[in-house]
Amino acid sequence: MLKMSAEGVLAANNGLVITLFILVSTSIAIAYGFGVKAQRLPFSAEIGFSEQQVSFLRWWVKLALVVGILLPIALCVQSWGQPASLMFWGSYLLVVAVQLISERVFSQWLVPSVVVPIGFCYTAFRLWQLMDGFTQLSLSRLAWVGFGGVVLFWTANLVMLMAIAIPTIYKRQSLQE
Repeated sequence: MLKMSAEGVLAANNGLVITLFILVSTSIAIAYGFGVKAQRLPFSAEIGFSEQQVSFLRWWVKLALVVGILLPIALCVQSWGQPASLMFWGSYLLVVAVQLISERVFSQWLVPSVVVPIGFCYTAFRLWQLMDGFTQLSLSRLAWVGFGGVVLFWTANLVMLMAIAIPTIYKRQSLQE
């Protein structure tokens, strides 16, 4: 008989939790896209970044590639003989891949600004994954430094989304009735 504790079910890196998260966040993205298209939500279809913000975001996306994807791949390779670490980093990278695919598909199919709520949801979930991994992983001292860098980057990304991205899509005027 399979036993699972409540702690194991609520773990962010549990397959069921990841699947449910992907389904819920996909539903939110679709609802957002249709809501914005129908002008039922106080958000714009386009992202109104200034030239300065675009310049910053070009740099930020490169940093995300290095710290959010390449460094975790390196940490995964470094922990090759540890099944728990491989499962953790595999789950992390799966969620990153689904986020990138969702942003690409939904920004083309629905509205470009859908990348902001997708990014927000996935960044928050990723931080939960990382905090969950903090208690699961056995890493070398250097790997812990890399892990900490990943956590700090995604924390900063969440702040960036709230401070820069969300204000550029939120319309303060009242909705059309």
